[in-house]
Amino acid sequence: MSFFDIAVLVVIVLSALLGWWRGFMYELFSLLGWIAAYIAATTMSDQALPYIPEAIKVESIRSAAAFALVFVVTLILAAVFAWGLSKLTKFAGLGGVDGKFGIMFGVLRGVLVVLALVWIGGLTSLPEQSWWKDAWTSKPLHQAAMYARDYLPTQTAQR
Repeated sequence: MSFFDIAVLVVIVLSALLGWWRGFMYELFSLLGWIAAYIAATTMSDQALPYIPEAIKVESIRSAAAFALVFVVTLILAAVFAWGLSKLTKFAGLGGVDGKFGIMFGVLRGVLVVLALVWIGGLTSLPEQSWWKDAWTSKPLHQAAMYARDYLPTQTAQR
């Protein structure tokens, strides 16, 4: 087992433990919160522009600040909602089930993080290193990352 294999295992196990600790409901609504924050920021940042100080003269910076403001506020609201729902789930006596499904969610997230890192690493000279080549997990992860490339935006996938 190489350094690469150990790193893959550590990422997936830590993600699974985090999923177990937080629970499925928290993890699910946390993910949905990130999606909602992005959607809210892209659709409502123009409405937030008046709340950005006029002292910022560069319009692109003001727009980015408005985007960030809407994104962060939405993310905070979603986190509070996810926390409340998680507490409600545990209060209802479903904490054990919530934790078990949280582990599955965490493993899936860990695998996706590893795939993203393998894809990014593939853009560098890392795959030529012996510790990468000799790893048990590098070939199947590389194949999965290349398969997932078909679902990325064209500009990104061509790299």
